Amino acid sequence: FLIRHAAHQRRPRPIVVNCVWSAYTCGACSLSCGTGTQTCTRTKTTQEINGGSCSGTASKTQDCNAQACAPPSCPDVSSPTGYLKVTTKLTMKATATGSDTDAAFKAKVKTAIAVGGDTCEDDVTIDAFAKSSNSAVVDATVRYPVDATAASREAAIHRAVALMTKAMYMPNWVLPEQAHDASNTGAATPDLASNVTQVTCPAAKTYAEAAASVTAKDYAGARAALNHIALCNYQTGSSALGTSSMADVCNLLGFSNRKLSNPDVKLSELYYKRSLQIDVNHVAANGYLGELYVQTNKPALAREVLDDLKAMCPPPAGCDSLTYLRDAMAAAKMEEGAHVRKLNWDQCFNLACSPLNLEKGDKIEFKYSASHDVVKVADKSAFDACASGTTVGSASQGATGFVLDLNTVGTEYYVCGQSNHCSNGQKIEVKVHERTYAAPPSSGGSAPCYSASCDSPAPAKAGAAIAKPAGAALLATLAAALAL
Repeated sequence: FLIRHAAHQRRPRPIVVNCVWSAYTCGACSLSCGTGTQTCTRTKTTQEINGGSCSGTASKTQDCNAQACAPPSCPDVSSPTGYLKVTTKLTMKATATGSDTDAAFKAKVKTAIAVGGDTCEDDVTIDAFAKSSNSAVVDATVRYPVDATAASREAAIHRAVALMTKAMYMPNWVLPEQAHDASNTGAATPDLASNVTQVTCPAAKTYAEAAASVTAKDYAGARAALNHIALCNYQTGSSALGTSSMADVCNLLGFSNRKLSNPDVKLSELYYKRSLQIDVNHVAANGYLGELYVQTNKPALAREVLDDLKAMCPPPAGCDSLTYLRDAMAAAKMEEGAHVRKLNWDQCFNLACSPLNLEKGDKIEFKYSASHDVVKVADKSAFDACASGTTVGSASQGATGFVLDLNTVGTEYYVCGQSNHCSNGQKIEVKVHERTYAAPPSSGGSAPCYSASCDSPAPAKAGAAIAKPAGAALLATLAAALAL
């Protein structure tokens, strides 16, 4: 027995081994210039054992080919009968020029406008440049040649609408990187020269007809009709839209560009973002922007859109746009991550934040000043009476944020316990629902298909959530909805 006991005592303890990763191997970049993305993967060369740890993931997505693109070739219009012209005014900070001479900076702007306007530098003219202690302003004209063919006319309209959308609403897209700043502004005006370009307003097709083309999967036809509507809107104002809104037009432009046989994902992103500039709560545009980020392998951006949709489509009802995005992420094996609803507790007087519907496993981050706290009260009666309760978030926690974990299904009640804040309505009823979403198999399930030939739901009208029937029923339903 003594011998066996001694042998047992001498037995070595297991060695804790942490994992070891191989170097990343990166795939092809999605773009040859202008900042694309690529997926990099690695494997474990040593597995963690005996309680060892392992940090990091097997894959990551990173930017690549960030260098600026060269301007494209001039449009192939050998004998133009006229030009569709766009005049722009781009206003930047005075520091945008850096150490460049005026001539050097104007040359950079000319190149950036050509790239953003999808044309050659020969068709871009810098009309004026002025610099003061506060700003640098560039006036430029871009011309798009048109001949007697419909194809040249549609190509000119397509490029002009994209350029104007960038210049007016996202001017960094048509400026050199050194000039990028959130304060930049832009203006753009089209000169249709209809006597020679045959580009006239109002557009030949209505928004409803363009939407019907989307339903019929004629994405090129839909894009042409929508571009014409947008061009006329930029020239004459909202009267060109009929009963539709520009947010809906941009949403369908984003969808049509994404569904072409040769998808233009950069323009899709442009138009989805413009739709959301007009209407931040446009459910369909949010959903499709999220799907675009799944398609282009940008999981962090997809999660941001997912969180926005969860706020727009709270449980228990949710919405189909939210479901489709979750399906797409699950099919791409993108983890949703924890949903954290950010709450400015200082702004929650007069029941402005109540009720709040979330799911089990979600979190609330309360941000507030030192004159507030977060107190949990027992029930609805205590909530209504502003009774005392248990302080869960102290006054000192508000600056960094008090995070509340929602781990139990049911209704919880929280008030501010300071002064008369609760009686003034600084309180919130939190309804915690069971998680209802079940992810489909990673092989596909109901996740959207990104091929131009497969069935995939078309956008709904006026920012509504998209319906989820299939096949012929889908087309009939959407046709009826878009005709309204």
